[in-house]
Amino acid sequence: MEVHATKTKICFVGQSGVGKSSLLSLLQGRKISKKTNPTVGLEIEDSVLNGSKVNVWDFGGQERFRFMWQDFLKGAGLAILVCDSTEDSIEKTKEIYRKFSRYIGSKIIAIANKQDLPDALSAEQVEEKLGIPTYGMSAIRVDLRGRIKRILEYEIDSNK
Repeated sequence: MEVHATKTKICFVGQSGVGKSSLLSLLQGRKISKKTNPTVGLEIEDSVLNGSKVNVWDFGGQERFRFMWQDFLKGAGLAILVCDSTEDSIEKTKEIYRKFSRYIGSKIIAIANKQDLPDALSAEQVEEKLGIPTYGMSAIRVDLRGRIKRILEYEIDSNK
């Protein structure tokens, strides 16, 4: 497989505990831990999507790290707002979108994570509330590994 030199920057953004790091682990083919530790600040990993190298930035979602987000978002080819598909999380995600969307000069989509939970709103309901394209996911389901990869590849390709 040929790997091209240009790197697209993908940013996972959202409040703490919504599954950003679990989505990254799923994408990277790592074991998904049920016990999680919050991301401190920022984690950056390389991945390959559509034969091209990408940088995936996983933002720490705690309030104390958000002052850095506007700088971290610069140059992103794709920003992904992650919520946990609950009413409360969607409202907080809307606020994050309002506050930070002006720093994103790229495409923005949402991942309605934790679709496996009984009280989860559907991806369609989340999309209606956020007003941006939204995909349903469950980051702890290994059988959805191909789905997260296909979503990101499709969104990167449609951004060109």
